[in-house]
Amino acid sequence: MLAASTRLPPPPATSTPPARAGGGGSGGGGGGVEFRRKLHFLSAELHLDPFPLLALHPPLRSAPLPQLRASLSLLLSHGLTAGDAARVFQAFPSLLTSPPDEPLRFLSADAPLPPPLLRAAAVRSPRLLAASVPETLRPALRFLRRRVALRRRPLPLAAALLLAFSVDRTLLPKLLFLHDVTGLPDPAVCAILRRAPAILSYGIETNLTPKLQFLADRMGRDPAVELPEFPHYFAFSLEGRIRPRHEALRERRVQMSLKDMLTSSDDEFRERLVDAALSAAR
Repeated sequence: MLAASTRLPPPPATSTPPARAGGGGSGGGGGGVEFRRKLHFLSAELHLDPFPLLALHPPLRSAPLPQLRASLSLLLSHGLTAGDAARVFQAFPSLLTSPPDEPLRFLSADAPLPPPLLRAAAVRSPRLLAASVPETLRPALRFLRRRVALRRRPLPLAAALLLAFSVDRTLLPKLLFLHDVTGLPDPAVCAILRRAPAILSYGIETNLTPKLQFLADRMGRDPAVELPEFPHYFAFSLEGRIRPRHEALRERRVQMSLKDMLTSSDDEFRERLVDAALSAAR
C-alpha cells in the first residue's frame, strides 16, 4: 500500500494535440466546418433532410459547397424556384454534384421549352434533368418529331414529359400496340398521339389494355372509331369514372358520346343524364 506522501508521476507528454469536437479543418468529410455548412445549406436553404440525400448519394459528403450552390444557381437561371430545385434534388441528389448543364441546354434550345414550360416539365418529371442527351432526350425528341410528326414548337407539356422515356422500351411499343389493337394505319394512330401525347406514357398492361377491352367488350364501341374522336379516353380512371358512368347510362338506356360522358363534372353529368332520359321518354 502506497504511503500517503507518495506522489504519482505526471502523465507522459504527447506531441499529438487533442481532437477538436466535431472534427476539424475545412475539408468536406466527417463533421468539419465545410461539412456543417453543407448540412445547413441543404436543411435551411433548400429545406431538405440532408441525411437521406447523403445516404443516396455519398459523393455529397466530399463535394465542395460552391459546387452545390452552382447547381442551385443553374436551375434558378432557367426559371425554377428554390422550392422547385429542392424537389429536383430530392428526386436526384446526384444533380447537386453534377449540374445538368447539357439537359437544360437541350431542353431550352432543341425542344424548345421556354422557361415557364421548362419549369413545369422539370417539376413534373425531374428525371428530364438527369437523363442523357444522346441516349434518351435526343432520340425521344427525334421520335416525336419524325415518327409521330409532332412538330409543334414549343412541345406541349404532355409531350415534353415524354422526352425522359426510352424510345425502344416505352414510346415505340405503345405506338405499335395501338396500331395492332385498333387496326388503324400509322398516320391515324399518330394523329391520335399528337392530340393526346400522354398515351405514350401509359402502361400497356395497367392502362391501355383494360380500358380498350372495356370500351369494346362492355361498352360495345369500336376503338378505331372512338379513339380518333376522343383520344383522351385513356386519361380517365376506369373504376373511378368510365365504368360507373357507363353503367348509369346503360341502366337508363341513354346514349352519350365519350367526350360528354367523361369530361363533364358530376353535376353536369347528372343533368345531362336527366335531360337525355326526359327527351327519350317524350
